[in-house]
Amino acid sequence: MTSISRRAFGSAVAVFAMVGILGVNPAAADTLDNIKDRGTIVIGIQGDNPPFGFLDSTGNNDGYDADLSQLFAKYLGVDLKLVVVTNQNRIAALQTGKVDALFATLGISAERAKSLQYSIPYAEDSMPVIAPIDTKIASFADLDKLTVGVPKGSTQENTLPNVAPDAKMLSFDDDSSTIQALLSGQVDAIGTTQFAIKRIDEAAPGKFAEKIVLATNYKGVGTILGDKTINATVNEFIEGLKADGTMETLYQKWFKLDQPKFEAPVEGVSFTVP
Repeated sequence: MTSISRRAFGSAVAVFAMVGILGVNPAAADTLDNIKDRGTIVIGIQGDNPPFGFLDSTGNNDGYDADLSQLFAKYLGVDLKLVVVTNQNRIAALQTGKVDALFATLGISAERAKSLQYSIPYAEDSMPVIAPIDTKIASFADLDKLTVGVPKGSTQENTLPNVAPDAKMLSFDDDSSTIQALLSGQVDAIGTTQFAIKRIDEAAPGKFAEKIVLATNYKGVGTILGDKTINATVNEFIEGLKADGTMETLYQKWFKLDQPKFEAPVEGVSFTVP
């Protein structure tokens, strides 16, 4: 290699190293500008987690997150494109620019906050352990002798080893396959969402019950780390929904519950870009 080639190679290495250090993402600094330039916002949403995000009988996106996505697109004055994401690929879809934002039941945690920027909370979800009615589960210690199913990439998957380290945990692709594992007897119990019991009762009436609450957490909209403008815009949008009664209406529509107060902070998480 000539001295000129070496210098060129060294410069290229330095550039790539700097990109790695800075975590530069071509979609990171101008998400809102990109959205307005193309006239469309691309939002990642779940497809199998009712009543948050799911596909209806005609294959169209529906649910609380779908309604919020429609309202956010209207708020921005652009068209909406929804992309179905899973627990395990949703953050990658955001980081690689496949979606502009995630309205995808993202549980707010300090660990995930290292990979994306959270909005202020827009939903609250308790995550019960569900098992056959005759299975005795009164505490986390009772899980240690059981096989417990959880969705991959979920808060349940992160929480279970901390509260029941001796439980045998099996991770499944999504909420539907986790529920099916319980119904088929592949697992003794599952860590799931507060709305799963309705789906389970429809499939096997009176055979399963909620036992204990694995965790309770808030959900936030996910955007790219460091993008202050899109984060501030999402927060203003959510604050507006809370102030004008729209969120209360959506909570009653989809959850038959009052809108949460969202008073508890989440340790290690900032809802705004400094």
